[in-house]
Amino acid sequence: MKNLRLTISIIIMFVFQSLILVWVFFILKKIFIDSGSESLISQQEKMFLIAGFLIVTFVSFVFVVIIIRTSAKKQETIIKYASGNKVDDAAEKKKKNLEEQKRLSDIEKKRNKTINSLMQGLNNKLELKEFSEKLLANLAKQYELVQGIVFVNQQDIYKKSGAYALYREDEVQNFKEGVGIAGQVAVNKELINISNLPDKYLTVLSGLGSSAPANLMIFPAIYDNKTIGIIELATFVKMDKLAEQVLKVLSGRLGEQINKIIVATK
Repeated sequence: MKNLRLTISIIIMFVFQSLILVWVFFILKKIFIDSGSESLISQQEKMFLIAGFLIVTFVSFVFVVIIIRTSAKKQETIIKYASGNKVDDAAEKKKKNLEEQKRLSDIEKKRNKTINSLMQGLNNKLELKEFSEKLLANLAKQYELVQGIVFVNQQDIYKKSGAYALYREDEVQNFKEGVGIAGQVAVNKELINISNLPDKYLTVLSGLGSSAPANLMIFPAIYDNKTIGIIELATFVKMDKLAEQVLKVLSGRLGEQINKIIVATK
């Protein structure tokens, strides 16, 4: 729209210029052609006006054509540039989408690989205690676990079924749903990741002395929308988001296996 207005303005300007030039030529004619017969002067006047008008018109026309073509080329260049930018933007967007899809695919592959590793050797043919300790051993290899406990729901009371690096097992207390942090996890059926635990909340013993883990992960084992087990894991380093995703998926698989063991022992 702007280019059209510019073109019309240029045409009007040069038409006006042409009229001015004709008028100037007419004045010059009056000055220089002042002798001879009246018929000769009249004939010369006509030839002078016609020649001047044709020359100025031709020049103006050529100039207008040049301006219009130049404007069209600029417009074409702008369109090509804009189209090129759109193509570049689309290509960049497609590239980013592919990169994001690859990233998510890699995360999913890593997550599935970790889950399979954690479930290795776990089956419903094991005793509950053996199953729990095997689970904690797998978790310890994957996440550098320093302490862990598995609780199983037995007649609405969660009792310890297995432990890892727990030197004072007499201090482990049973609990009910809604009581304490583990009891809240049982009610909400949601994983909880706690950092900066209070001093002496948990203590890990070794030949070099004792130290207190600063991070605690508690997640449920769920079957048929019921919490049938609670797993507590203590680490010196906080588990990342990928670990949380893995344990959330593990909740359902562990719940299914624990339920089969419980049913088989009845």
